[in-house]
Amino acid sequence: MPREAKPTELAPALEAGDRLRSPGHGMRGEDNTMKYLLLWLMLLWPVSVQAYEAVPSPTLRLVLQARVTISPAVEVGDSDHGKRRFIPITGGSFTGEGIKGEVLAGGADWQLDRPDGVRELDALYSLRTDDGAVIIVHNKGLSVPDPRYLMTIPAFHAPAGKYEWLNRHVFVGRVSPVPGGGAVIISVFAAKG
Repeated sequence: MPREAKPTELAPALEAGDRLRSPGHGMRGEDNTMKYLLLWLMLLWPVSVQAYEAVPSPTLRLVLQARVTISPAVEVGDSDHGKRRFIPITGGSFTGEGIKGEVLAGGADWQLDRPDGVRELDALYSLRTDDGAVIIVHNKGLSVPDPRYLMTIPAFHAPAGKYEWLNRHVFVGRVSPVPGGGAVIISVFAAKG
């Protein structure tokens, strides 16, 4: 029976760019190239795990908060993926780092109640800053009832100029209902890595 090559015996083949073959390869007509490549990858695995563990976690910084007023939900009904509804956005205000203004009426949060109990959120609305810039917000997220989890990933579409920094970051949002209904507070955090 042919002897298998040890990893240290493979180094000259790697350096020379040759195909990796076990000693006695020609006897049985087998090509063990893939086997030895996988062996080398397994030997390198601890190095890649150490590199993974060295990556710092991103940090979050609060950049704006919006108080968004809403109308009662309009039920669409059952669909192919679950129960659908939308919640009209009627206005509101926002303030943050070098930015403030109003939430424009006319947007909505389109929702889907999935069979697993999770609610998908898909809101599209606009902000107008106090100096007249209009910024479109597309805010997608999930609401899980137990334990309470209501998080979003807002994406901003701002015009060039003072607010274009909103186009260049990843954001995380937390939605908190206002007691008594009729509004929600959306806290938006910029992720920094």
